Amino acid sequence: MGVARVQAWLDRLEPELIDWLFRYTPMVSVMSTVGAAIVYTGFRSDAAIDAASVWLAIYALVSLARIVGARRYLLARPAHRRGWKIWAFGTTLLHGLLLGAFCLLFLEPATPEAESLLHIVLASTAVGAAVHLPSFYPVFVVYVVSVMGPLALRDLWIGGAYHLTMAVMVVATALYALQGGRRQAQALAQTQAERRKNAALIEALRLENQRAERAQDAKTRFFAAANHDLRQPLHAMGLLVHTLNEDGAAARADEVPLRLVECVDSMTQIVDELLELAQVDAAGVVPRLEAFALDTLLREVARTYELQARHKGLKLDIDSTALTVLSDRRLVARVLANLLSNALRYTEHGVVRLASRVQGDRVEVRVEDSGIGIAEHELPRIFEEFYQVGNPGRDRRLGVGLGLATVKRLSELLDLRVQVQSTLGRGSVFHITLPLCDVAPAAIVAPAAPHGTLLTRRRVLVVEDDADSRAALTGLLAAWGCEVRSAEDVASTRQQLADGFQPEVVLADLRLAGGASGIDAVITVRALLGRELPALLVTGDVGDAQAKRAEVAGLRILAKPVKPMQLRAFLGQAFGT
Repeated sequence: MGVARVQAWLDRLEPELIDWLFRYTPMVSVMSTVGAAIVYTGFRSDAAIDAASVWLAIYALVSLARIVGARRYLLARPAHRRGWKIWAFGTTLLHGLLLGAFCLLFLEPATPEAESLLHIVLASTAVGAAVHLPSFYPVFVVYVVSVMGPLALRDLWIGGAYHLTMAVMVVATALYALQGGRRQAQALAQTQAERRKNAALIEALRLENQRAERAQDAKTRFFAAANHDLRQPLHAMGLLVHTLNEDGAAARADEVPLRLVECVDSMTQIVDELLELAQVDAAGVVPRLEAFALDTLLREVARTYELQARHKGLKLDIDSTALTVLSDRRLVARVLANLLSNALRYTEHGVVRLASRVQGDRVEVRVEDSGIGIAEHELPRIFEEFYQVGNPGRDRRLGVGLGLATVKRLSELLDLRVQVQSTLGRGSVFHITLPLCDVAPAAIVAPAAPHGTLLTRRRVLVVEDDADSRAALTGLLAAWGCEVRSAEDVASTRQQLADGFQPEVVLADLRLAGGASGIDAVITVRALLGRELPALLVTGDVGDAQAKRAEVAGLRILAKPVKPMQLRAFLGQAFGT
């Protein structure tokens, strides 16, 4: 245990302190050898070789070894320093033990001059050690005790008033040196702690600056790409609208509306994905954990893309057993849909597979394809916004490059641990993991599919303060066969009901003019009719306080721009039930 503690202490010592110790070692060795020679002159005998001579020779050899070792260390600066630390401290303590041993070799009193020299040299050596050893306080304590302890014992052994007085002074000097060394060690430790703290702050600031620079670069790339991808469909829409006003437009009356729908769908996709990314980044998406059947979800997601796979001549496989997992079903479906959409988009022949397998207490879900694959150097960037592999011309038919960015954000939010392996020309494998769950999955009720007769002559109240949006929505509902009335605020909503209109569904903008809310309009209608009729709120705000209020009230919300398919699905469910 003691050896382990010593090794741990050695490993904690900072390299800069060891470097400083070795730089100081040659001077200390020379000065202490001079002191040893002074002591030697007072105790040598007339013999050619006596005990004092042997002692001085050994002391000088140790000093020489310390000087040579320090020079080698300073030239090499070895990375593995534990052995050098042991060398430095070992030779230092050996010097101290040799000084102490001299006192035990000469227990007989010498001349007063020699005795004075012995006490002065050893006391000076002990006190002087506080200059270069306080950073290594345990070594300093052993050194001082090794030097002064034998000297005090020698004085007590000899006895007499002079040596007893000197013993007291030796002990007092040793205590003074130890106390002074302790204070200096504490001051140095505090200084080193402050230095480490400042270094850590500087490093943290450097990393934060790097992150800020990367974030700024990413933001610049993000807006540049978003600017391009939003302007492209806007440009096309402007040209198509003017085309309808030109002579001969009737010949293209069937083609132009289809192209307009494609442009609108493209812009809607970009805006939807931008809003979703913004919600996740702003912590506006809160996971709602539930137990659900994974195989059922995989089949639902795959069913959405069956037609696309069939048109491309691809085989869409599902390999999953009945497993129950715990996560946010809607967000996991979004992740899988993005991964599956990418797999189908970049696969021209072969198979796309959705598979799951148990790994310990989690389930791994894999989306495999036999598509174009991704080069190894591209892999670190595929989760960046607007970054696309194999689409340098930014063809919108190949997406806009936000799908995998959304996957990454949602994966971090849900701890899905998304990973990818890919081989260029041979395909890719994306996989996520979800925690297994022992609880029975909640039943999923599929919404009723809307159809033409289901919407015919259904009464819908539209509450929208924007005139263009109100006209567009009422016109679309009327085209579907609905009987529509519109209002721009809560007061006109009351007026519609006062005029005798009895809506079956309310479609309201969440934020109305003058700070009013579509929630108030829905509450007003329900109160006047005396029943909880279905209602849908639409909003262009992300993470708005009113949106949270709507969720608390149990009202369904859709983000603008709302797709007609989403409206038909809501109406079909509302009228079907």
